[in-house]
Amino acid sequence: MVGAGDEPLIEFRLLGQVEAWSAGTRIELGGPKQRAVLASLALRAGRVVSQEQLIDDLWPEDPPARAAATVQVFVSNLRRALEPDRPRGAPARILATASPGYRLAVDPAAVDAHEFGRLVGAGREALTGDDPERAAELLARAAGLWRGPALADLPEAPFARTEAARLEELRLGAAEDRADAELALGRHDVLAPELARRVRTHPLRERSRAQLMLALYRCGRQADALAAYREGRRILTDELGLEPGARLRELEQAVLRQDPALAWAAPPPVVLPAASPPPTVDEPGRVLVVDDSGVNRRVLAAALAELGHEVHTAENGKAALEHLAAHPVDVVLLDLLMPVLDGYSTLAEIKADPALAHLPVIMVSTVHEMASVLRCIELGATDYLPKPFGAEMLRARLRSSLAAKRLRDAELRRLADEREEAVDLLSRQLREMTREVEERERALQAEIAELRSRVASG
Repeated sequence: MVGAGDEPLIEFRLLGQVEAWSAGTRIELGGPKQRAVLASLALRAGRVVSQEQLIDDLWPEDPPARAAATVQVFVSNLRRALEPDRPRGAPARILATASPGYRLAVDPAAVDAHEFGRLVGAGREALTGDDPERAAELLARAAGLWRGPALADLPEAPFARTEAARLEELRLGAAEDRADAELALGRHDVLAPELARRVRTHPLRERSRAQLMLALYRCGRQADALAAYREGRRILTDELGLEPGARLRELEQAVLRQDPALAWAAPPPVVLPAASPPPTVDEPGRVLVVDDSGVNRRVLAAALAELGHEVHTAENGKAALEHLAAHPVDVVLLDLLMPVLDGYSTLAEIKADPALAHLPVIMVSTVHEMASVLRCIELGATDYLPKPFGAEMLRARLRSSLAAKRLRDAELRRLADEREEAVDLLSRQLREMTREVEERERALQAEIAELRSRVASG
């Protein structure tokens, strides 16, 4: 895999012109058809792409007689570009041969198009899970991966046009999801100009127009909101002979009657149920909360502080590992789904470090599938806490993990004490044996001296 071991980290970029970067340097990828081969492989990163598929991607109508040989030349050139230091004759590790074709042996996260899809999925999950702040952050990060139209430098490749259209539709849907998140957070004043530009560029997207109407209405611009509806209705009628959809028509009526439901209201604070005072048998511990949602971190930190624990927070797995390297912690509450070093990877890193392997890690997630639970347990998780949960559940899981850690720490101290006692005993025995040997040596020397004296006098 790219980036593993001694392999250089290579980033493959498809959301714009087709590019590959290594250590901050852009790799020269050759001409359009050679870049098209790389794009086809990168879109299917980690999977085998047959030679026939690559030929069809490059020449869908009338492939040349030497199409297979030409593809092999393109692959050979790409291998030299991606692994310039590979010894002659050594097998390629990045663009590998795999029957019946080739495989780009990289983590999909190294390809911006795949990372975009992952971030969009996580953002939509956060949006449906009533966490608009996290959704807006993830979807904004996804949008930031785009540098222009997808596969922009491959206009002659039909497969690239098809894939670019798919990615563009996903981008527009993600932008609309982010707009929903921003509207839920009350950011309509900042969002309105962006929505106006989107509606001008994509006038037939009714969801974007509805978002623009709502943002304008919340900005106190009721007339502009109605004008946006009328413009959309005119375009649909003139170009398609259709009336606006039910959602858009209902929104127009709600704006006309100034429906109070359209006004934005700050969501009530998310507060865990109040916990009863912890009994004296509960000992506070040092807890690290790892979650990329600021709301979740604040809620958990408040609940843990109320239970008497010393709380530290980290916004992602990388920051968590840095904190653990510098500060002692008794237990980690680790969110499973994070864009920067997710829960699985962070858990694996913790358990692979001999200095941290003993640390209890409680996984926290909205994912309730048994496969996810089993994977976490196999990686060494102490517990799995499904969202949503209350303060009593949190307290019980923490108490169990902290008790187990304290028992282990006590056992380690006992073993250390026993080892120290054993060392002291052996040290005393060694000193005693040394003293006995020295006394015997002195006695022997005295006997030898007396014998020599007798021989000399006789």
